[in-house]
Amino acid sequence: MNNENRGRLIRATGLYFFVAVVLGGISLATPYTVADFASFLPYVPDSLISVSIGVILLPILGGMTFFYLGTLCSIFFEGKLNRVLVSGMYAGSFVSIFGFFLILQPMSEPSQMAGYLVFAAFSVFFAYNIMSALAKIRDQNYIRAISGAVTIFILGQITIQMVRLYTTTPGIPASEQTLLVQDMLNWGFTAAAALTLLGIFRDSKNPYMAQVGEITSSYFFIVAMSLITTLYLNFIGGRLTQVSPVIQQLSPYVEWTGIVIIGAMIFTIMRRGMKESMMVPVEIGPWAKHIQDLSPTKGKALEDFTNIIKGFIDEGKKDRLLVKLFTFLDENRASEEEITGILSELINYRDVEPPNFSKRGTSDKIKKENQEQRTELLSRTVGKIDNMGLNGLNREQTPIPEPKVNVMEKLED
Repeated sequence: MNNENRGRLIRATGLYFFVAVVLGGISLATPYTVADFASFLPYVPDSLISVSIGVILLPILGGMTFFYLGTLCSIFFEGKLNRVLVSGMYAGSFVSIFGFFLILQPMSEPSQMAGYLVFAAFSVFFAYNIMSALAKIRDQNYIRAISGAVTIFILGQITIQMVRLYTTTPGIPASEQTLLVQDMLNWGFTAAAALTLLGIFRDSKNPYMAQVGEITSSYFFIVAMSLITTLYLNFIGGRLTQVSPVIQQLSPYVEWTGIVIIGAMIFTIMRRGMKESMMVPVEIGPWAKHIQDLSPTKGKALEDFTNIIKGFIDEGKKDRLLVKLFTFLDENRASEEEITGILSELINYRDVEPPNFSKRGTSDKIKKENQEQRTELLSRTVGKIDNMGLNGLNREQTPIPEPKVNVMEKLED
């Protein structure tokens, strides 16, 4: 562990335990109530006046615990999966403050149950983020599509339970309005979950199926459109009118709104297709400057060649180096077999990728090893060219021997 991470660990641990002792001591070892701190709070319900201050401080402590765990993960581990874990812990710190407060407060039993549902929803979303990261790492899009559909369906059921908690009373039949809201949410989330399954076609070779998969992979858009469509169909079918006859007066506006939304979607899809098929930009890339550079000075050429070497050694960018070496060999009339034999190792070279979840410092170690391997590879490649010699690459038969030129100097020209 380097000094920076060690300092972060000491500061985070010291701060967490200090705050934990203070908040825990005040909450559990003192008789203070919410009324004693009412002047520091913006609003205090009457039902909380006589409750222990722990109902406010303990949720804050729970949130800080999640934040501290996320900090530990960022200090001790690294990788793509670790970034998902850390971001999930940080998000959980804010969710836990709200969730723990709902569970601990004594005002309403439905609110306590809602606290458990909040944690259940967060757990499902956190699991989806992990599955989505694994799908991206393995390049298996169907994992993301299936996990996304399951997540949307479960979150929909949790939402229905939340509505039921606050709109129904045990022992009393639910009102028609409540049943309508629950039914619309059920159909809307179920339809969204079914549509998102079409995201498995995102990588399809068929362009139309790939476009469908791309659209259905936008989960927020699909959920919103599914709920709006369900509401619209219930309006057209007359169910909303049965609940509230006043809604019938909005019929022309709602119908025209639906027509405008459908028209806008069709226009957007058509414009995107035209842009991709007819307006593909021509990207010259970083070689544009190199192509346009006609400067004959050796200083500029040496600077460019040095940047090419540095880019390969430090970052593994081998494309420009391959072009430089291939051009050099071709100008010296090397055969295809000779060029292939010399550059094959460089062409097939791949950096060692750091693991997706590992101890802190592993990626730095792998990066250093990759740089050493690139240096050795470049040395071997230049050695092969140097062993052949420029005279050997020159296929012209000439009785006058030419002096052997250093390969690196020739490459700089």
